[in-house]
Formats: sequence, C-alpha cells, structure tokens
Amino acid sequence: MFAIMSDKGSEPKVSALGADDPFFPREGKSLMWKNVNMSIAGKKDEESKKLLHNIWGEVPKKEITAIMGPSGAGKSSLLNILAGRTRTKGNLTVSADVRLDDFGVDPTDVEVRKQIAFVAQDDSLTATATPRECIRFSAKLRLPRTTTDDELDALTTRMLEALGLTHCADTIVGGALLKGISGGERKRTSVGVELVTKPALVFLDEPTSGLDSYSATQLVDILHKVANAGSSVLFTIHQPSSEIFNAFDHLLLLNKGHVMYNGSVNKIPQYFEARNHPVPPNFNPADWIMDVAQTNPIEQLRSDGFFENDRRFSQLGTSMRMLGAKGAMDDSREGDVDTVGFSTQVRMLFVREWKNTKRDTSALGARLGISLVMNALFGLIFWQVGNLSNDIMDNTSSHFGALLMVILSQMFGTAQPTLFAIPNQRPVFLREYSTNHYSVGAYFISRFTVEVIETSLQMLVATSIHYPMIGFQNNFFSFYIVNFAVAMSSSAFAVLLGCVVDDPKLSQELLPLCFVPQMLFAGFFVPVESLPYWLQWVPYICSLTYGLKIALLGDFLDCSESGDAGSQNCITMLARGGAVEDELWWYWLSIAAIFWFTRLLGLYFLKKKASVFY
Repeated sequence: MFAIMSDKGSEPKVSALGADDPFFPREGKSLMWKNVNMSIAGKKDEESKKLLHNIWGEVPKKEITAIMGPSGAGKSSLLNILAGRTRTKGNLTVSADVRLDDFGVDPTDVEVRKQIAFVAQDDSLTATATPRECIRFSAKLRLPRTTTDDELDALTTRMLEALGLTHCADTIVGGALLKGISGGERKRTSVGVELVTKPALVFLDEPTSGLDSYSATQLVDILHKVANAGSSVLFTIHQPSSEIFNAFDHLLLLNKGHVMYNGSVNKIPQYFEARNHPVPPNFNPADWIMDVAQTNPIEQLRSDGFFENDRRFSQLGTSMRMLGAKGAMDDSREGDVDTVGFSTQVRMLFVREWKNTKRDTSALGARLGISLVMNALFGLIFWQVGNLSNDIMDNTSSHFGALLMVILSQMFGTAQPTLFAIPNQRPVFLREYSTNHYSVGAYFISRFTVEVIETSLQMLVATSIHYPMIGFQNNFFSFYIVNFAVAMSSSAFAVLLGCVVDDPKLSQELLPLCFVPQMLFAGFFVPVESLPYWLQWVPYICSLTYGLKIALLGDFLDCSESGDAGSQNCITMLARGGAVEDELWWYWLSIAAIFWFTRLLGLYFLKKKASVFY
C-alpha cells in the first residue's frame, strides 16, 4: 500500500466546546413522510409504471432506522427522494409530503439538503488522498470559517479514532489501478467525510455493502453513536446478519414499492406471528421477513394483514404543511453556516489536485514518457530539415511537414489526458458539490491551474527534444509559446467534451470529432476556397488554423524576405497556409477567444449537470 507520512506535530489545541468531538450533542431533527409516490411514464400507449405507492414512515431523533426489502423494492429510490436527489424530470414523476420537525419541506430545497449528510453506496473519494486528508478536507470546507486549524486537526483525529482508521490514516485511499486501503476502510472514510460536519440527519445507501461482519457491526455502532448525539439516521440495507438487525431501532420493510412493515424491530416477531408468518426458532428475523416478502404474492400478503395504511400520519393537517421550509430552518440553523470563501476553496482544491498529480506517478510518467518518445521520433524522421536550403521545394515542404506534425502531436497529446480528468473525477465532484463543499467555479479554476502547469511541463519536454533535432528557424521561446497555445486550446475542447459526456469511454470515442475536422478545415490539406461555400466559415473557429499560421510566420517569414533563390518557396508556403504578417495579432486574439469561449462553455455544462444532480 502507498503510505503518506503525516507531518502532524504536537497535539492540537482546541478552544471551542465540542469542536474536536464528532459526537458532541447537537439539536437533531425528526423526519416524517407520507404519500411518497414515484412512477415512470410508459412509451406511447403503455401505462405508467409505478415504482413507489404511497410510502410513509419516520426517522425519530436519536434513533437509527433501516429500510429493507428485496431487490427492486424501491429502497434507494425512497432514500434519494427524501434526500432531495430525485425529483420530477422527463418521464419520471415524483410526489411526496415530507415533514422536518413537523414542518412541511421540499427535500430538493438547498437549505434542507444542507442539513442532510448523504453517504452513497459507491465510495466517491479521491484515489490519491489519505483518509486523514479526505476527512479534514471536508471539515475545512463545510464547517464555519471560524473553526481553527487546531480544531480541525483535533476533530479529524477523533473521527479517525472513532472509525478505527488510525492505523491507515496516512495511506492513500486507492482505486482500480492504485492499491490503497481496504474496501471496509474506504467505506468508513466515506462515512467520516459526512459525519465530520455533525449533521442533523444522516442518510446512507447500503453502508454495509461489501463489508465483513466485524466491519459492518463496527459501522452500525458508529451510527448509534451519531444517533445518540442527537442526529436522525436513515439507511438502506439488503440482508443484514441477526446481530446487526437486532441493533436497529426501527425498520421500514418495502415490497414492490409498498410498505409491508413500519415500526420497531422488537415488535417484528409478534407482528409477523399475528399474520400467520411466525419467525421460526433460531432463525435470523432479517432472513425470515425477506423470505416471506419474496415467496408470497402481494395479494396473499395483503389478505394476511400486511400493507397497513399510515393511520397515524393521515391525521397531520394541511395547514402545517403550508408553513414550508423556512419554519423548519428557524428552529435550528445547523445547515446555514458561514463557510470558507472562494479563494480558500480554490487553494484547497489546487493543493489536492497537485498532490494527485505528484502521487499518481504512473499517469504523469506515461504522459511525459509518450511525449518524449513521440517527439524524439519526429526529430529522427525530420532530422535537421529546418536547416536545409529552401532553394529546393522538397526541402521547404519537408520543413512544413515537420511543423505540421509537431503541432498536431501537441494538439492530440494534451487532449486525451485532459479529457479523462473530469469524467474520472465526476463522482467525487458531484458528491462534494451536492454537499456544499465548494462552487463549480472554484473547481473549474483549480483544474485549469493544474492543467496549465502540466501542459507547460509537457510542452517544455516536447519542445526541448524536437526543436534542436529538427532545426526550426523560429526562436525557442516563441515556438514553445505556439506549442503551448495550441495545446491549451485543444485541452479546452477536451474539457468541454468531458463536461458534456458522462462516460469516459464515450468521450474518448467522440474525441476525434473535435480534432479531425480541425485538420480537414485548417486549410492545409484542402484550400479554404475549395470547400463548399456553406462550410467556408468553419476554419475561422478552429484554433489549429491560427496556430499553424503563427508557426508558419515564425519559420518562413525571414526566408521569404531574404531575396535569395529560396525566398519564393517560402512565400509560396506562407501563401498556401494563408499566413499574413500584418494579421499576426489577429491570430493570437482568435486563439485566445476560442480558448476562453470553449472553457466557459465547458463551465456552463458542468454547472448545468451538477445542478441537475444536486
């Protein structure tokens, strides 16, 4: 495993009462709901498919409530609705009457969501970060800005101890291609990232999935500690062991979108026995009720007395529902805190991104290694063609060919790694954005800053290799800037594609659509005048067009004015590329405009998709 040495010194000092205690008593909130329905519209003449049917239930303060049911029963759907992560959209229709401390609220409201800590089934953590860094990062960005660094360190340490993560606190989380902590430790880290904010409500989707019995029991014990501190805890679970099942306070059993049981875990044996389905001796109640739910038709279970109506909740009046979210928020402002500013968000995101770059040595090494090999190959193939006499047109054409291949290489070489960055980080970004860690702008700026550093380093390696081997006539710094400008423009297109498309594999397949047309419309393979008139505008929006014109002026302008025998060949090459000295400023301005327009368009789509998820 990849361990990171901690640089923590002496025991941090804590000033605020309970600031270092993740289980310090807090004013929690009770959650109740009824008439929760979800359906998917059918195609054409088909009827709508109803997934949830008038679901009702509650999560009392200081207790943990589990949602159980067979696969497809609607557990995760219900949890996502209550957490405000599923709403009516497209062919999906959702309706719900949700009460927070007896006040009707809209779960999709930002102020309501801020009070809910949500731990998804999939662990969305930065692979190269350590549990200590993940938890402290969450605490720094989500707790009040008045929280001192010593208090943050102490709180992080206490959380690591409570979660049993002290032994791996400074080992990277890891991922599919990077070995790190175990699955159970990763799950507990995900829980710690949310609990560090001392939330009023805690939602977890299959928190024990993939854990061994000991780790699962340890996690449930932690949830009890959170509940005892005042929070309301709600989670889905598939089929727990008897020990874990008996640790629940309340159970909501769903069966094909209906409430089959809702009440205390202790009353389950009597409830099922009264309906002619007694729990056999020495049998895990969790296994038995799942067996009853899966082996009996809905009609039979209904006739046996299951699927009772929400008699208690039906008495709640309409007037209370009209008070809205504001009334619920006025009782406790736990979800409304003065967190850190924009500059701190950018700084912390940049530090994390930079650590990720340094620690993921295989990805960085591959990126620089491929650049080194490819540019060395170009240097060998086009060895010193830039210093050949322009009296021979073949020499001038070879010089241009070298220039074109190098520029194209920089365009493709930076696009692919940039393309994968945002889709691969999307789960982490969506989780953190949805839980109010930072703004989309802060994330975008930090990503941009890291891209600038990585691209400038890659271009420095590339230019240092091919420039002396090929013998380009432009000075080294000017040629480096051209390479860098084209690379950044191509990475902007890749970022835009990564923001629009969710799947990294699909975005990779679509990448040629961004760059092959640029090659075709740049005017070097087919003159612009030869294009159909309705396509002749396309070259003007291609950054490659302007980058190659700048490169042509840098390498062929002097020889075109030399007056020797080869000057005419240089003039011909400039004319073929449409490069005009007086328009050099326009070329640079066009590249900058295309770059910023593409980046801002990517920011727009990223924010739009994040807002839909949020």
